[in-house]
Amino acid sequence: MSNMSNRPEGRLVPVFAVDDGLWSADLVLALSKAATARGETVLMLDQMGGCLMEKAGIVVGATLSDVMDGTSRMSDAKYINHNEHFTAVSTGGADLDVLLGSLAALSLSYDWVFIGARPGCTPAHIRLAGAADAALVMYDSGGDKFMRAYWMLDAIRARVPKFDPLMIAQISQEGCESEGCESEGFETFDLLAGTVRDFLGAAPALGGILESQKSAAELAPALLEALRQDSNTTQNYATA
Repeated sequence: MSNMSNRPEGRLVPVFAVDDGLWSADLVLALSKAATARGETVLMLDQMGGCLMEKAGIVVGATLSDVMDGTSRMSDAKYINHNEHFTAVSTGGADLDVLLGSLAALSLSYDWVFIGARPGCTPAHIRLAGAADAALVMYDSGGDKFMRAYWMLDAIRARVPKFDPLMIAQISQEGCESEGCESEGFETFDLLAGTVRDFLGAAPALGGILESQKSAAELAPALLEALRQDSNTTQNYATA
């Protein structure tokens, strides 16, 4: 009988950003480091045009795009971060739609697969949301920008009704010069949650508030446990 206790957990966790200029790459990297520090196996996937790999200090040669077109082997596209020892892969120019099957297969070999998705909401983002075991959605707390998170939830729940991510509010840097701006994050989340309840049903939970890029590392350990709980509750959103 095989030892099931050694079987990787295989959690597929995309980190979505509703707009450009958000610190989603910092958060993906922080989550990868936090999980690795706990002795778990991690695959960090950069679908952000190389931004995530650059932040991790990894110089990319082969990508998943090269693997898909047959010019490189999968082993050539995997990079080990030598400080934290997690595995990282860049998608290159490969379309997310084409990669979904490969991502599902890759996730079986790791405890966590964190995906830094390109900003926005396309049909491919929606399909990725449906395949996820847990997810994060990051938005800007300034003004009415939280409504972009609402529209993303609306688009995804039209196809994946059980989609229930943790929301990450990034404090708007415009006119915010003190640490007291955290209250802005709570206020805009309350507005977002109320709007979701009025029109879409159950509101998602607040996963955390980022006041700076450095705060991603502070938030990551607690957020990792929240994602673990979410993934244990729901195998994936499409079949919940």
